[in-house]
Amino acid sequence: MFILFPRLRMRVSVFAMPILIVMMWLEGVLPFFIMLFSATMHEIGHITAVYMLGYRIRRIDILPMGAVIVVPEGIPDIHEFKIALCGPLASLFCAFVCAVWFIKAGSVISLFALLVNCVFGIINLLPVHKLDGGKALYCYLSHKQKNSAERICSAVSVCSKMIFVTFCSVSVVLSEFNLGVVLLSAALILQII
Repeated sequence: MFILFPRLRMRVSVFAMPILIVMMWLEGVLPFFIMLFSATMHEIGHITAVYMLGYRIRRIDILPMGAVIVVPEGIPDIHEFKIALCGPLASLFCAFVCAVWFIKAGSVISLFALLVNCVFGIINLLPVHKLDGGKALYCYLSHKQKNSAERICSAVSVCSKMIFVTFCSVSVVLSEFNLGVVLLSAALILQII
């Protein structure tokens, strides 16, 4: 179920706003806006790659824990590979900028922004089927080995999911069962599974 914004070529899940409000309530306004800005920069990385490669965006779907950029069918695998990697690269670039900001200013906000962008970049690089890393791996393998790409990606994805679930579980325990971390981890696990 989506709320449609035809002029913007955008659909927003009806579940996105309630989840965003709960996250803002749990984590506070400033951390929430840092996370929202970081997620936006990640998606801008994908959007920039789409336009730089000469394609148009058909639609953007805003989901509770992320976004999907819908592009025309038939994009070559090498271009899909580049588009998939540009989101995590944008996140890691933002992390670098935040690291410089932290070194110069030493503020807690810059450290939090650094961590958020690192997490966005690293998690999205995991070779899990629904994440950017999984899409990039599939595009790379299908470009090289069309026959075995799906089988290899499925096996790698299952292993990566197990590692990710373990990481989320450890994060929940280390946060002493912080409600925000619990909900975020649960939502991320549900999204990739």
